Amino acid sequence: MEKHVYAFKNTDDEVMKSTSGGAFIGLCHAFELLHKNREKYFYGAGLTNDLEVQHTGVASAEECSIFQGSKYVKSDCKDCYSKIARQLKDGCSVLFSGTPCQVAALKKYVDRERISADQLFTIDLICHGTPKPRVWRDYKEWLEKKVHAKLKEYSFRYKPEGWNAYPAYACFDNGAVLKNTAELSVFSRLHMAGYITSKGCFSCPFSNLDRQGDITLGDFWGIERMNSSIPWKYGVSLMLVHTEKGMELLNSLSEAAEKTQGMYLEEVKNDEYVKYQHNLRRQTEKPERYEEFWTDYEQAGFESVIKKYINYGMKYKLKFYVKKIVRKTPFIHLYRKKRYRKVQ
Repeated sequence: MEKHVYAFKNTDDEVMKSTSGGAFIGLCHAFELLHKNREKYFYGAGLTNDLEVQHTGVASAEECSIFQGSKYVKSDCKDCYSKIARQLKDGCSVLFSGTPCQVAALKKYVDRERISADQLFTIDLICHGTPKPRVWRDYKEWLEKKVHAKLKEYSFRYKPEGWNAYPAYACFDNGAVLKNTAELSVFSRLHMAGYITSKGCFSCPFSNLDRQGDITLGDFWGIERMNSSIPWKYGVSLMLVHTEKGMELLNSLSEAAEKTQGMYLEEVKNDEYVKYQHNLRRQTEKPERYEEFWTDYEQAGFESVIKKYINYGMKYKLKFYVKKIVRKTPFIHLYRKKRYRKVQ
């Protein structure tokens, strides 16, 4: 089937709970409507009570709210593949969302078990690479020592602080709340620099337009520079539809968009979106000091490497807060316009 590309924005309430435009939760409700007369299950990455990232399954679209928002940590799939295989064998419909490698692993598992995948619908994510769970645990411990309390809630992308800059949010059991602080930027800085990315991600075979899922989801970067009528301030989703099953879901979502105020779905007729999505063109590049970073991590630990590799300290904090102020001024638009001119 020929690939179809869409821009999507959910209602404002759903967008504020989502990483980009709320397409995932929209597709969950579309899937539920499409399979209203069948037993169905939904799988995605959520946070456990201990804030570990784990793939789990739920039985309704309403429950899928636990999967909303990106978790920039390699998720633990444990035995969910075997559960999905049993559910498919029992005649259930299943919607699975994950990284391209997780979708590929699930499809391979189902095929190996010789189970029909006719009722398996898959969503893969445009992935920058998955950070190691070990670093996430060390980072949580580091934050907890600073606040002298246990971390009980965390958002990797906190929408009230904006869409573009990856602002985070943390809530602790003593009532302390942090929003878009220098401390909360540390994990995303390590992630975006590639230091904490799993090594295999640098040779990812899925960093191209030949995708694993029926639908691919990501942030629609560059939407503000395209001829679109969709309000984009708090996020818009990019949707690539690859298969007939994906188009079934898309059509169900389209019906909902026509009936729902504040929900937008727009087909994109050109490939300009690709130039803003480097992980649809190539793998994330391994940092030159990647091996050195991990040698230092093993020998000296988390706090030592953040000082050495992202220069965490007073200068880091000052620079962070200056940038935070600038982002709330018109100068940020000049910076982004300059940055976009450099995009290949």
